[in-house]
Amino acid sequence: MLKNQTKNKVFTTLVVFISLFFTIISIYALKNYFAQQKKEKIQLMNNCPSFAIERTGGNNEDKILLPIPIPNLNQQKYQHLITIDHKAILNSDGMEITTPLYLKIATRYDTQATFNHPEKYFNLSLKTNNFEYQDTKRPLMTLENGLGTIKIQFSIEQKEIIKAKNPRLELICDYELVDAQGKVFGGGSQTIENKIDQLA
Repeated sequence: MLKNQTKNKVFTTLVVFISLFFTIISIYALKNYFAQQKKEKIQLMNNCPSFAIERTGGNNEDKILLPIPIPNLNQQKYQHLITIDHKAILNSDGMEITTPLYLKIATRYDTQATFNHPEKYFNLSLKTNNFEYQDTKRPLMTLENGLGTIKIQFSIEQKEIIKAKNPRLELICDYELVDAQGKVFGGGSQTIENKIDQLA
């Protein structure tokens, strides 16, 4: 009888292990049956467009601006009109750009706190591709073979004599590529992260 009980225990243990083995194999087989893997290719950009401003000419580095009321007695050193030439360059670098891009230009003076209200002393003319720049009609950046350029010319003349001692002046030019309404282009937003944050 003791032999029988031992046989039964061994048999029961064996049956349990075999059942457990087949159960695990069945679950694994079902898991693999209902699980599939698919690889999707995602194309990444390796070249990004670039926007740059280059100085192409002008007499602001070798001439001193002379106020209009004072006669020019040394043409080699002084000028009544100072010019500065820039070129805006957009290189698409292989990116297909279908959105129209317009060049927005903003200027301001920096006197380095040597005198106040510089706008009352100077006349400023701004041309793009030889046409007067108007903020309401910004020039369109036209691409040819992935490259677009716009020529910019500033002309400055001094209407009045500045009474301050050692006056200094810098013309600050801010350039942006904008849409037709003048809005700046931004990058994409992290919508996936935002959705995860909202769920959490």
